[in-house]
Amino acid sequence: AVALGSAVALAGFAGAANASATIDLIWTSSTNPDVIGLGTNTLEFVNASDSITLSVILIAGPAGSSGAGVSIDYSDAIGKLGVIGYMATPGSAFPISFSPPIDTGSRVENINTVALIFSGIGTGLQNGQSAQLGTVTFHKDTLVAADFTITSDILGGADSILDFDGNVINNAIFNSAVLMNVPEPGALSMLILGLGGLSLVGRGRRS
Repeated sequence: AVALGSAVALAGFAGAANASATIDLIWTSSTNPDVIGLGTNTLEFVNASDSITLSVILIAGPAGSSGAGVSIDYSDAIGKLGVIGYMATPGSAFPISFSPPIDTGSRVENINTVALIFSGIGTGLQNGQSAQLGTVTFHKDTLVAADFTITSDILGGADSILDFDGNVINNAIFNSAVLMNVPEPGALSMLILGLGGLSLVGRGRRS
């Protein structure tokens, strides 16, 4: 999973120079932005009761950008993560959100913000500039030890990435984020002790 996260990051940075737009997914509480749950830092452990927030970032390419609508697919983590909140986050570059995002049960669709540059509303993004389109907040529901990938993409007519002139960009890069779903040390110790206790009880009954 560490290698996967690194590969995703490298692909994003290497491709951004040549792409017309790049979408990055960033865990806001992690020092390793596209991978969380490594356990290298106490803040990065994701306990069963924790909420974690994913930011959706648009990075403009040579054609610039006047906004986007992007979908987040969390189907790989259904039953392991639950969505507890999502929103668009308009800012100075993209001050308008035309319609609210929608959670389908496996995707959060149409996380959107745009600029109406021709009307003087918002600045848009020039090449290399970035802006947050929105966020999705998850709740960790289980301690099953596995890795889960959250992906970004475009789905349906409500989603698209626009260049500075308002044309749809077709060759964007969509990066992913990874949750390394490992129990925190305390829970892992309790699990081991519990299994050990059950083993002793079983031995006592057999004797």
